[in-house]
Amino acid sequence: MTPRERVIAVYEGKTPDRVPLMLDLSHWYKKNFNVFFDLKGFTEVEQPLVDLHKKCGAVLYIETGSHFDIYFEDDSIQSQAWTDNKDVFHTQITTPLGTISEERVFSRESYSYHIQKWLVRDIGDLKVLEYALTQRKCRPRFDRYQSWANAAGEFGYIYTFLSYSGLGFLISRYMGVERTILAIYDYPAELEHFIRAVNESNLRILDEIIDCPFDVLIVGDNHDSSIQSPGLFKRFTYDYYQELARRIHQRGKYLAVHVDGEMKGLLELMAACGADCIDAATPAPMFSLTPQQARQEAGDHLILSGGIPPTVFGKTGSDRDFIDCVKKWLDTKNQSSRLILAAGDQVPIEAPWERIAMLAELVEQFGTF
Repeated sequence: MTPRERVIAVYEGKTPDRVPLMLDLSHWYKKNFNVFFDLKGFTEVEQPLVDLHKKCGAVLYIETGSHFDIYFEDDSIQSQAWTDNKDVFHTQITTPLGTISEERVFSRESYSYHIQKWLVRDIGDLKVLEYALTQRKCRPRFDRYQSWANAAGEFGYIYTFLSYSGLGFLISRYMGVERTILAIYDYPAELEHFIRAVNESNLRILDEIIDCPFDVLIVGDNHDSSIQSPGLFKRFTYDYYQELARRIHQRGKYLAVHVDGEMKGLLELMAACGADCIDAATPAPMFSLTPQQARQEAGDHLILSGGIPPTVFGKTGSDRDFIDCVKKWLDTKNQSSRLILAAGDQVPIEAPWERIAMLAELVEQFGTF
């Protein structure tokens, strides 16, 4: 089987000849190839990134830019984004209700942007953001999707990224953990209205792209059950994910959820609401669940894609730790073939290339059915 065929088999509930290997090498590539990190994302195929995946035998699936453009028909809404000469990335949104702005500072050490000024800092800002997000319009651009798919060939199985959910937008992107949790208690009606309204807007965007040529829709909420607790998930996100799954399953497509934090308490809920795959599944020693415990909580049908924590993949883990971690993840294939070997989120920038290149051999040795 080809690398792509293995992934397709797992999604179809079949048993491939070996566990598929998928990697997100985008962050590693930017840092180690000295490529400018543009928060607006890739706008065209990065051939060296594609070639890296082919070189190590891993399927490219994510970080291929947006497959649709967001715009506003209402001229009273303006959204601007730019990087200044001090490596600060600015976002500014103007609506009839006011203007809000965000600042993110680039760190050359971690090759990432840290938020120094949150877009939403009070309930007034929240209303401005809600106004903008609920007025979004969508223009499909699946020519970008097709370009990446063509470039990757049998080493590509390209996911389409939708958006954060309403709660995910607040916690992960625009308000932060502390302000969001406090606001849930201080302004419960306003927070719930925002979350429901944004989720409905996301569903309208989904309807605009649902018949386009993709197989997997991924939502990138960066779940961690110590923050987005099972209680919060059931209150604000469960029904939304259930509706996402219903609509895309009607079209014969699949739903993946990005969970790059603590999985305990969430996997059973993700399976119950209809998600097909958990992306960036990160087990012990970084989080609490062992691979076997993760499989037990997820059940036999939810695809677990991940297995290698960044603490083990990078310099803080030894070669022995790395190999043992991979073997333990691959061992769970004996319980369910709904398994993909991948990084717990992105391959860390300090990961030795030798370890990345080792993965295909380890899968051949320990991941064959």
